[in-house]
Amino acid sequence: MTESTAFTVACAQTDPVIGDIDANIAMTESAIREAAGLGASLVVLPECASGGWAFTDIDESRRAAQRVDDGPTIEAWSSLAAELGVWVCGGFGEIDGDHVFNSAALIGPEGVASVYRKVHLWNTENDAFTLGDRGFGVVDTPLGRIGMMICYDAWFPESVRSLALQGADLVLAPSDWVPNPRQQPGPSLAQIMTMSAAHSNQVYVAASSRVGVERGQPFIGSSVIVDHEGWLLAGPAPATEAIITAVIDPIGSRTDRADNPFNRPLGDRRPEAYTSSK
Repeated sequence: MTESTAFTVACAQTDPVIGDIDANIAMTESAIREAAGLGASLVVLPECASGGWAFTDIDESRRAAQRVDDGPTIEAWSSLAAELGVWVCGGFGEIDGDHVFNSAALIGPEGVASVYRKVHLWNTENDAFTLGDRGFGVVDTPLGRIGMMICYDAWFPESVRSLALQGADLVLAPSDWVPNPRQQPGPSLAQIMTMSAAHSNQVYVAASSRVGVERGQPFIGSSVIVDHEGWLLAGPAPATEAIITAVIDPIGSRTDRADNPFNRPLGDRRPEAYTSSK
């Protein structure tokens, strides 16, 4: 009998306190423990869960940022991952020399597995962070091949496509989704784009978005977990601190990525027919 590769993933919505690392460590620790208690093997936290988001400039964001190798938030999440036997993905401000990146870390029981730096900065993030300089990457884990993106990255089809072409089974998306001023009744644009990205690239996506109001900017929550066909498995979560969970099987999905006997979205690509994206 083949051993199951399915597991439970959780998206934990938090309301970070801008600049208060200790408060946010306590907040995320509580969320991780609660999610683990619900059976989660992987917990996804929001964008900038460690220190807040609405910084005025890079000097202010630097005061709430930390290095990967000795940062208190990374150390706390690593300790929890080891203690609970879970994987954690969360957003944090990353210091590297003179730069401050809007980053996300993927941490397993053995420590930090990968760090992603946000490629596409949104709105005033351009004043507070440095553009990500590493592109998109995939890491092999016992849960499957995992890639990361952050919030506004989802607005660019190339983000998830590049991860899918590298063999990703699952994309994790720490986010700080905000209201769309032209939002129509029904699902948020963020939810629609997440579902579309999952469907067109045949990958699972777990997007965890924050809640609350920070310096006048409201956040909508609406975290979702989407399967490799683009269908909702959990969410959208309400605009409150909450945890959603779903059982997913990224490794098992590798044999189920065809729309029909003739069509596989990634296999049907014809790059020679596409005009330049520049």
